[in-house]
Amino acid sequence: RSGHSPFETSKIYFVPTHSLELIEVAALKEAVKTQTIEKREPLVLTFDVLVQFLVTVALGGGFFPDQFHSITLQTFAFSEMTEDEWKWCLYFITIGGKTGKNYEEFHKVVLDENGKYIVTSRKIGMLHRMNIGVIVSDAMLKVKFVSGGYVGMIEEYFISKLKPGDKFILAGRVLEFVRIKEMMVQVKASTGKAITPSWLGGRLPLSSNLSHFLRQKIALSGAPNAKENELQFLQPLLARQAAVSHIPQENEFLVEKIKTREGWHLFMYPFEGRLIHEIMSSLIAYRISQLYPISFSMAMNDYGFELFSDKEIPLNEENLGKILTRENLMNDVISSINAAEMARRKFRDIAVISGMVVQNFPGQQRSNKSLQSSAGLIFKVLEDHDPNHFLVRQAYTEVFNMQLQEQRLVEAFKRIEKSKIILKFANSFTPLSFPIKVDSLRQTLTSEDLDARIQKLIQQAKKLK
Repeated sequence: RSGHSPFETSKIYFVPTHSLELIEVAALKEAVKTQTIEKREPLVLTFDVLVQFLVTVALGGGFFPDQFHSITLQTFAFSEMTEDEWKWCLYFITIGGKTGKNYEEFHKVVLDENGKYIVTSRKIGMLHRMNIGVIVSDAMLKVKFVSGGYVGMIEEYFISKLKPGDKFILAGRVLEFVRIKEMMVQVKASTGKAITPSWLGGRLPLSSNLSHFLRQKIALSGAPNAKENELQFLQPLLARQAAVSHIPQENEFLVEKIKTREGWHLFMYPFEGRLIHEIMSSLIAYRISQLYPISFSMAMNDYGFELFSDKEIPLNEENLGKILTRENLMNDVISSINAAEMARRKFRDIAVISGMVVQNFPGQQRSNKSLQSSAGLIFKVLEDHDPNHFLVRQAYTEVFNMQLQEQRLVEAFKRIEKSKIILKFANSFTPLSFPIKVDSLRQTLTSEDLDARIQKLIQQAKKLK
């Protein structure tokens, strides 16, 4: 919020966590110079917000449906709303929908003799006023062994994507995911390859525009006459990348296979940001596992991702095309992650905003555990008995658009399909792969500190020069 006042100038202080991030400075400068402003994609057809608003207006004096319908259609978010969707919203706030008609607490609004929708119940009015708002906090879940024993805390965003049997690293331990029970993650101790968790701070994604400039600057970085100070500073490092592997041009997609004493590493560099790489790494791992029985641990940063296995990863230029195809993209994404659990977790927010689940009572606020329990039960009932319920559909839509970033993922694969795939083999970590590897090292429990382990990797790389 630097310069967060009228007529003040904002200042950005860039603190790179590794040398290559200086390229982002060059990319950001280019974006500013060309005045490339990020688009803000507004959410549309958010029925949870609309039904809350309708109850609010009904509580504040009421509304006539035809008059209010025309007003709603003038908003961008609901300009494409159909007549059936509008009728469903009215049906929902008055009767509670198909599944809520037998429960009085869902009958919030009544139609009076003048054809006006109003709230007559004092209790419903009081509870609604106490719960107005659309900001719902992201939950942290406790991680415990099935047999008992506390391990730590994990973000719901990350854990909800895992399927039973998936392994992840927490508190330096490899854990096998068993189940989520309300707000508790139950795990078993395990060994072998595991996924590195993502946290909110590291999940703020590179935007599509910044990713474009980043790829552009990386392509230019190999030129000895690069003008930007950042690229000049990085010349020795980038020269090594060119010598041991390749610097991808804008129309190229770099894949590196690296054999070390630990095993086989597959690195891919879409330069699309960590959020997209989380999904892509799961997707690529799933597609490879469909061809060959193999398990991976995964790590990623804003530039690329790593799949690591103790078995040789049987990829070559011929089958890489199949692995990186856009065909059946979202079906494979759904198969590679737990989309239903993600939607169930997303539904908690929707249920709170729409008023299906009440968060605040007089003198009492319900815990996340209680909210998830109630919302999870409603979600299951709706999925079983009313699968086309608009709020259930909204949960899946928001998972695909916001968490899985469907549109951007499709665009990334379109670009990759048009690109020339460059497959390189190396015996040590390259400058592009090194930061990703270090990121995965942070999660592993060992008696050596991180600096010592990084120095060991550097020495190994020098021996192989």
